[in-house]
Amino acid sequence: MRDQLIDPATLKMLQRLDSRRFIAALAGDYLVVAAALVAGHLTLVSSPWSWLLWPVIWTVIASRQHALLILMHEATHGLAFNTKWLNEFVGEVICGGPMTVSMTTYRYNHLAHHKWMNEPRDPDWARKLADADERASWVYPLKDATLGFWLRFWVRSIAYQFRSFKEIENPESKPPVKRGLAQRVSQIRLLSYLLLAAALTVFGLWLHFLLFWVVPLVLVMPFLMRIRAIAEHFALDQEGYYDEVRNVKFRHPIEKALFTPHYIAMHLDHHLFASVPFYRLPALNRHLQQNADYARKEHINDGVFLGKNTVFADMRTRGPGRVLEYDAGV
Repeated sequence: MRDQLIDPATLKMLQRLDSRRFIAALAGDYLVVAAALVAGHLTLVSSPWSWLLWPVIWTVIASRQHALLILMHEATHGLAFNTKWLNEFVGEVICGGPMTVSMTTYRYNHLAHHKWMNEPRDPDWARKLADADERASWVYPLKDATLGFWLRFWVRSIAYQFRSFKEIENPESKPPVKRGLAQRVSQIRLLSYLLLAAALTVFGLWLHFLLFWVVPLVLVMPFLMRIRAIAEHFALDQEGYYDEVRNVKFRHPIEKALFTPHYIAMHLDHHLFASVPFYRLPALNRHLQQNADYARKEHINDGVFLGKNTVFADMRTRGPGRVLEYDAGV
């Protein structure tokens, strides 16, 4: 299917890495985090009512924590740097490390997700269907969208993320022991935690760290990531490849920054051509659109909540599909 969608020479051009663009994205995310942390510090030393700004600060920081994990995802596919050790170091230590995520473990599961997308052997799919309560939270269309639903959605997001960040305990799916370069960068990541703890202690910044890093990481980022997961693979008919994954082409940049940073919402195209770096996905889509079959089948939304054809509209109208089939043992 992929070979018929795009000219090989064009694809080769789109696969070229431009590490400067990755570095710019990484630096941009950290600059936003730094600005938000400064704003958080100012709230602690100014008016007692300045805590009212904390939800905004948490949301901004959580959005960039999410963005850093998307850049780790790029490195997982080897798309950050051509130099392997640099790709592994930046992905493991600089991108995943601050969120306590091991890129090596993530890679093991994520590549299986690409190979077995939305099948029982897909670790992401299996984890979402792990128990009846979790499974029910991924079934669409929605029966309601009340405040109670969104509160349950938020709590479920946090619980799910804690499970996702753990090393998988099942011996049959546990990632291989880290050796060589993977072991070395993992050790550097652990060392970075010791250095951070020492710095926080010396400069008396533990309150800042807990309030403006841990709180958004635990209470806000999981919600954003769950919305992204739905935008990628759910509220779809699940009746064929093009009904299992979608592209979202945002009309509103704030939504894009919150829910699907760094073009991760071009998810159909990413699954079709995972060797294309994120900054070339828009160009890839323009080329794919020239294929009549692709243009007819591509599932496109123009936002998550804002737009004329949103993911939320799909959540209220599309499905159920293979989630219920899986539940029935099919």
